[in-house]
Amino acid sequence: MLEWGRLPSNIDQHRFRQRIIMSFFKKVLSSVGIGSAKVDTIIHNPEVAPTQVLAGTVQVDGGSTQQHINHIKINVCCNYFSEETYTDDDDNEHERIVEHTAVLASYKVSDSFDVEEGQELSFDFEIPLPANTPLSLGQSRVWVDTDLDIDYALDKSDKDMLHVVPNERQNAVLVAMSQLGFALGEVENEESSALGGRFVQEFEFKAHSGDFRGRVDEVEMLMVNHDDSLELMVEVDRKAKGLGGFFASMIGRDETKLWVEIQDYDLESVTDVLHHAIDEHC
Repeated sequence: MLEWGRLPSNIDQHRFRQRIIMSFFKKVLSSVGIGSAKVDTIIHNPEVAPTQVLAGTVQVDGGSTQQHINHIKINVCCNYFSEETYTDDDDNEHERIVEHTAVLASYKVSDSFDVEEGQELSFDFEIPLPANTPLSLGQSRVWVDTDLDIDYALDKSDKDMLHVVPNERQNAVLVAMSQLGFALGEVENEESSALGGRFVQEFEFKAHSGDFRGRVDEVEMLMVNHDDSLELMVEVDRKAKGLGGFFASMIGRDETKLWVEIQDYDLESVTDVLHHAIDEHC
């Protein structure tokens, strides 16, 4: 137990009390995010393809007092959209587009540790970008969210955007569709459990030249990455052909879904596979 009277002088007592008070207030303030440790993540390769390794460094800057960090976690996230119905004050129903966040994967960069006042620490990481990461096309956004887990603290995260580019097979598919006369239109992350997750990224291609102009309205496509192949779910929307085509369109039977497996990177081979698949279903 401290006895103030045993300190060397009244000045020493005053300074000692001030240090105790300041230390207490620093801890209180840091617990609510004021003067707390900060985190900054530096991504070494922000342009990356699905399944490739994402590399970076998490930098931690100590705050105004020592703090205990429970862990550092990195979440790979993306946005997706859903169409929802709501009722206004007059009981009229309306549709609206709502944006959501999906966590694609979580990785722990560090276990618990203490960071001293003003101390600078860094943690390197290499993590695989999830296979189901959507490409950065259309309104799709992908980012890394770094969480510095400190009890009761605010402002303890960092958000870094990624530019997700096609891998070799995906790129071959996109180029092949262009060579077949299709122009890439809308690319959207839509709420769906069709592939077992919370959303799918849908690619829409419009036929503007080549063999399929006048035969196909559009081709919609989903891409599923595997270790040694790319699986495509393709939906062909045919042009109405005569009376039969008109009635087929009226009853919703003009859309044909098919699965196509892409194992090769070779552009000519991928183009042939897609041409054959679409030609058989239009």
